[in-house]
Amino acid sequence: MNKEKGSVHLKSELQKIDQCANPNIPSQKELLDQLSQMKAERRKSVLKEVILFVFSALMVVSAAILAFTQVPAAFVVLQVCALAVLPILIAAEKKRYLGEREVKH
Repeated sequence: MNKEKGSVHLKSELQKIDQCANPNIPSQKELLDQLSQMKAERRKSVLKEVILFVFSALMVVSAAILAFTQVPAAFVVLQVCALAVLPILIAAEKKRYLGEREVKH
């Protein structure tokens, strides 16, 4: 009885493996829907990035103009700080870019 139970269980498990081995291939319409959805998501993320970039750029430019017109010494200090931080930002961006190019498993 135990052997029969084991063989039935083995057969059912092998059938499950066979079902997993034959993946469901999506139709052309499904693939096109997925592609259009991914494009829409990408457009939204690019739009958010552009808006954030423009807002940040306006803030930086307005702060620089304010610092230059009101307190020229603070403007010089701000420029020195920016030059000091620039290599760190470049290294971090390069590391992030290399990390994105790796294949993920």
